[in-house]
Amino acid sequence: MQDILVWFETTFKYPPLSAVLIMLVSVGISVVSNLAMKRFADIRRLRRYQAEIQAYNQLRQRAQKTQNEKLLRKVRRRKAYIDRIQKEMMTARCKPYMFFLIPFMMIFYLLSGFYMEAGQPIIVAVIPFHIEYVLFFLNGWIGEPVVGGFGMYFFGFYMLVGLGFGQILQRMMGTSLT
Repeated sequence: MQDILVWFETTFKYPPLSAVLIMLVSVGISVVSNLAMKRFADIRRLRRYQAEIQAYNQLRQRAQKTQNEKLLRKVRRRKAYIDRIQKEMMTARCKPYMFFLIPFMMIFYLLSGFYMEAGQPIIVAVIPFHIEYVLFFLNGWIGEPVVGGFGMYFFGFYMLVGLGFGQILQRMMGTSLT
């Protein structure tokens, strides 16, 4: 068992395989949460609600722009209904995530601890350009400049991969509402 832990640490603690492990974990978590959404939420109803909310927002914008009293009354009458379906949508989308929240948090906590040395975050991936020249505030927050680009810490890289792959997986699995 000790040999396996040593092998795991030497293999996946530093780039480039640290980036691969983080991407696999992030994609795995996204797949599990999207499967939970498909299983526990009525996606068709949520899409219908989303379309109603978008139509309401367009109507509200048009009413505010034109100041048409008839449209403004219609917007006010529908507001309570729209608020109710927005609340229902939020509840329906949160239920599956709440079931998996604790395991996801434990995975994130374990990985964030794994990618630390002496209480300091370590570089897990290097993006091949110097983003700190444009977005100077990222330096030290999500990474630091290294030879060949910008080295990202676990938190920043996990968020980058999670947001990127999360949207793609939602569309592929049919859980996106847009």
